[in-house]
Amino acid sequence: MPYARVNGIKIYYETYGEGHPLVLIGGLGSEIQSWATQIPIYSKHFQVIVFDNRGAGKSDKPDIPYTIELMADDTAGLLDALGVESAFVVGKSMGGMIGQWLTIKYPEKVKKLVLGCASAYRDEVGNEILRMGRETATKIGMKAVWLTAIFWGYTREYIERNLSSIKEALAKVPENPEALTGYIRQSLACEGHNTTDLVGKIKCPTLVMQGEQDLIVSPKRSLELADLIPGAELKIFNGVGHGFWRERQEEVDRLVLDFLLKD
Repeated sequence: MPYARVNGIKIYYETYGEGHPLVLIGGLGSEIQSWATQIPIYSKHFQVIVFDNRGAGKSDKPDIPYTIELMADDTAGLLDALGVESAFVVGKSMGGMIGQWLTIKYPEKVKKLVLGCASAYRDEVGNEILRMGRETATKIGMKAVWLTAIFWGYTREYIERNLSSIKEALAKVPENPEALTGYIRQSLACEGHNTTDLVGKIKCPTLVMQGEQDLIVSPKRSLELADLIPGAELKIFNGVGHGFWRERQEEVDRLVLDFLLKD
């Protein structure tokens, strides 16, 4: 299995396809599998690089304080280890926070940026959701966290249509001390995220996407993010929430590819 030694830890990664590099950065607690639907589509046009953030999946889960900036440093280190000088970067949720820091600190590495259901900072409602998640994970377990996230993130209709596959995915959620540690450390990093005074430095073409009914990341925060980034494009998907990428997959993937392939 491919690992890169980055910032004193091992990062697990996979690559697919050929062409200009495209880095996909996942959300809180997620693994490479969260991009399983996108990989075969995007790899027709790009060399897709996917990885498990520190604290998740097959990557190391050190029990030390994490920050979103540190995870952006991990991403930059992975690109260096792979010999990638610049890439398109797509991040969703926490991955969108990481994408912001990556572009702020390493602007030469990011040619275009896509931010899905992300914000420049977590408001108090968003942070209460994170705290509830940590308490649930600690007292009940990781499966309960993911089930709660599904109820928060998707419409009732989507859950009803996909209940069987959702149950299968929940059965695979790891319940062990290392997974719990990684989740909590990532969650605390999200709570401390704030790039409000920094995202104005982002100069590369940027696309911000958000679900109109998002309960996890307020649509207001995504609107603010788009306003703060010079020249950023904004797309709101009506009738869906945090999980818009799955509920409107064909439309979202077409928008992302059009944005990355133009010019």
